[in-house]
Amino acid sequence: MVISRNGNVRDNGNLLHDQLRSKLREKQGRKPQSTVAIADSQSVKTTQKRGVVYGFDGGKKVKGRKRHIIVDSQGLLIGVLVTEANGSERLGAIVVFHESKEKLTQLEVVWVDQGYSGNNFAQAVKQICGEQVKVEVIERQSKEFKVLPKRWIVERTFGWFNRFRRLSKDYELSTEFSTAMIYGSLIRLMTRRLAS
Repeated sequence: MVISRNGNVRDNGNLLHDQLRSKLREKQGRKPQSTVAIADSQSVKTTQKRGVVYGFDGGKKVKGRKRHIIVDSQGLLIGVLVTEANGSERLGAIVVFHESKEKLTQLEVVWVDQGYSGNNFAQAVKQICGEQVKVEVIERQSKEFKVLPKRWIVERTFGWFNRFRRLSKDYELSTEFSTAMIYGSLIRLMTRRLAS
């Protein structure tokens, strides 16, 4: 994100990120656009500088913000939205799908957890991304911990965020800068993979 002298915001980081993701996918022998998307959210604490966007996630007992992300089959970021922690998971994911629909023209399947179950969510995804898209809910079968198939991919992306101290909490006053920090961390990760 670049703020010019007249105050206009240009999202060059997002464009750079998308180009690097396409190049990395091609290096791995994949098509530039993914046919798979995985949606999830992560609640993170904020520092004392809370900013305007701030809330309490009652389910996870976290005061702060929520990061809604969509990743491809490799865990590479397709889109992100930062909201207050009490923001709706489904609504946040729908906004990310809508903002990222140009990157999802080849989409065939969306994997989500039980928090996104329901016909309304599936219909909203189909309206945005096309009728061919199938939403699959990966359900937990028991209360004991198990690595769920396909769901671990998005959890690994959240793990990548934790490699960057600036993303361990949400230190930013504005959600735009929080989003920029997320894109910046994955730009660094992808450039290192492309260089290796």
